[in-house]
Amino acid sequence: MADELGALGGEVGELGLGELGLGGLDLGELVAGRRVLGVFAHPDDETFFGGATFAACVAAGRDVRLATLTAGEAGAIGVAPARRAVDRADLGALEAAAIAGLARYASACTALGVRRFGVVAPGRWRDVGDSGPGSLAAGDPAEIAVAVKDLLTEYRPDVLVTVDADGVTGHPDHIRAHEAVLAALDLLGPTGTPALTLGGCVRADDVTTARERLAELVPGGQIGTTRIVGTSERGLLRTAWSPDAGAAKLAALDAYAPGLGSAALPDLVPDEPPVGDGILLRTIAEVAGPPHEYFRPLRP
Repeated sequence: MADELGALGGEVGELGLGELGLGGLDLGELVAGRRVLGVFAHPDDETFFGGATFAACVAAGRDVRLATLTAGEAGAIGVAPARRAVDRADLGALEAAAIAGLARYASACTALGVRRFGVVAPGRWRDVGDSGPGSLAAGDPAEIAVAVKDLLTEYRPDVLVTVDADGVTGHPDHIRAHEAVLAALDLLGPTGTPALTLGGCVRADDVTTARERLAELVPGGQIGTTRIVGTSERGLLRTAWSPDAGAAKLAALDAYAPGLGSAALPDLVPDEPPVGDGILLRTIAEVAGPPHEYFRPLRP
């Protein structure tokens, strides 16, 4: 994990902890004085699928750390350039892309108030936008699971956060990250596992509403991929953090693309379709309300 960053230039506002609908369980009580760890495939996943939650926990004094399994190469330079760099074994281009991706990651973590973050096995797996050679999805599942297990052994979190089984967007890297986390927990056994493991997700109703809003702005245009479908609300945990936690999430999204969190939707939508998954996910967050996030209990 990265060394602790210097003091933030300003303080994050007072963020109240919200209730989660798990038999009356309150996440604030669950993580009081405890450690929270997020493990995701790419930089930006932590923000889209748990940013408000991480911000709220940090502001409440929890020890929050974030880990990514790739450096977000494709997110930084585009899918086609990242794929070409991998296919040509262009290490210079890959490292430059990794540096750019991690710079965005660092800015987002700062916006969330998270001071400890990093890449698991830097350079071992790449974000190339697909499941082809060199990608996280194409990596050895056992090797990835061991890397995550080693991280869990080092940090020993009480609460572990990743994505739900569908990867939210269906991205094969997201699904591999989910599988690796569960496999790592199996390797640890019952005595070493966190008290609670959560999978970030979005509700199907929010996806539908978000697509409708964007369709008004891009009539007849393609909106995101068909793999973002969401899940039913049954059995989900719903957070209700303060507005400041939602604002921190939106500020972190701005670190990944100018205005992604703060601009009005008409200003984000391209003149010509398609509308990317990032804009669709931002719209889903707007529909749900940025302070509101949803998780599926994965363990116990």
